[in-house]
Amino acid sequence: MKFFKRKQILFCSAAAVVVGCVLVACGANSVPPQAVCENMVGVAIDASKFSLPTKGADITSATYILESATGNTNGNYCLVLGAIHPVDKTAPDIKFQLNIPTNWNEKVLQSGGGGYNGNIPKTTGYTTLGLTNILTPLASGYMTLADDSGHQAPDSNDASFAMNDEALVNFGYMHIKKTHDAAVAISQMVKGKAPRRFYFEGGSTGGREGLTAAMRWPESYDGILTNYPTANFMGLRLWGAALGRAIYDNNSAGWIPPAMVNKIASTAISRCDALDGVVDGLVSNMAACRAQSDKMIADMMCKNGETGTPETCLTPVQLAKTLDVYHNGFTIPYSFANGVNTYPGYNSQEGITMQIGSQAAYIEPPVSGPNAHHVSRADQFVKYFVTRNPSFNLLSLDIQNPGIWKDRIISLSDILGATTPDWTTFANKGGKVLWLQGNDDPSVSPYANINVFNSIVNKMGASSVANFMKLYLVPGLAHGGGNFSPVWDNLTTLDNWVDKGIAPPATPVVFDATSTATKGRSRPLCEYPTWPKYNGTGDINLASNYICAK
Repeated sequence: MKFFKRKQILFCSAAAVVVGCVLVACGANSVPPQAVCENMVGVAIDASKFSLPTKGADITSATYILESATGNTNGNYCLVLGAIHPVDKTAPDIKFQLNIPTNWNEKVLQSGGGGYNGNIPKTTGYTTLGLTNILTPLASGYMTLADDSGHQAPDSNDASFAMNDEALVNFGYMHIKKTHDAAVAISQMVKGKAPRRFYFEGGSTGGREGLTAAMRWPESYDGILTNYPTANFMGLRLWGAALGRAIYDNNSAGWIPPAMVNKIASTAISRCDALDGVVDGLVSNMAACRAQSDKMIADMMCKNGETGTPETCLTPVQLAKTLDVYHNGFTIPYSFANGVNTYPGYNSQEGITMQIGSQAAYIEPPVSGPNAHHVSRADQFVKYFVTRNPSFNLLSLDIQNPGIWKDRIISLSDILGATTPDWTTFANKGGKVLWLQGNDDPSVSPYANINVFNSIVNKMGASSVANFMKLYLVPGLAHGGGNFSPVWDNLTTLDNWVDKGIAPPATPVVFDATSTATKGRSRPLCEYPTWPKYNGTGDINLASNYICAK
């Protein structure tokens, strides 16, 4: 058989695969892995190899990384870079990286990105929230894969790519499957076979992409590691728009100075820390904490003629506007995709520090830091995804009555969201999901993800969902990091569940990776709606001394 790389020919003994008009023979024992790798440069992947519309793809680079290379801890592998071409000539390519280990285990791990993407995330390290004192997935034999979601940008907060229809839809969901299909085609070239297992992992945008992969293409994915996903993406961005009006209307009457923001957070922790049986800097019994949050805020309200100077009290406008949106979220009189019409608030009166911004004055366009973080993110979204008008004033959008933008908002919610409640096909094929969400997340409301999970349970039944999906709420976990940043061997746990039928332990143990005095302490992961409660005896830093309480 012949291995064709454009006009160059290598001889090998493996079965050949036709990719468009290019004949490639792969996994050949008679050809050294380094030669097979390096002769992939310039190989074309025909559009017929993709299940979604493309103009095909090209392998733009293929470098064989030796085990002995400086800094390499992943063994021998082929680092492949490629570009998937759009149908619309004005749209950007989807650029991807696929790492092919010499000791392939017939499995692929695809990683998601963050923010609005625009760059290929690291593919040679560990999984999101994964242990770092074990072999990396690549060193363990997984092909590892990621892409830039279909546009290139120096800043993952730049949403200007969404002015192009194909780039927008690629970001929403199509890039996931297109890159999957490219990896399958390359696997067939190099190894002579398609992957036996295909997994997805990520956090935030990458977490949403993981849910999307299983929801939209359940036949193509076997397991998902999703962490603090932006599943209700439309709700999240419109919540930022609502927060903008709450803070900045009427000469920023709703703005809360940093000293008061910090006081609310510290007061909540001091009141709620012990509700889980131990004072450890973590609020674990969140329901009990929320039950007393209104009283805490009432104690901070301005009384007897007070006017709300920075560190003294909260004004009625701050409470009725900003704190209400932050803590309670919104409900709208229309629905996003899958009947979603709400975005719940955050644990802003239970210990997380609200991201209100350092100044009262509104900047146009709003800048995260001086202005509220979520307002800045919503501004990019509304300008480039919704109105496609870079001069649009975010504060003029009323999410309750969006007028001419209503249909656009509803349509985008389907393209960008991961809220489908029916996972029957994925569950029936044996697919599995491990889902972590932090109670202290300031970027994604834990209650928004609880709502998505509950919609799946309502559709399929609790017992059915428990057989393929586990949702763990983690006290102290923010949007990555936080007062407790859990790490665990999540990929092995997922792979054992998918490949061997070994379900996760009833209470998996996670370890704190924060750079603090409590680094290394352990806690049990408790399935929602349970939470870790100290049993009253023993070392408070050991998971074995906690139970999962209801």
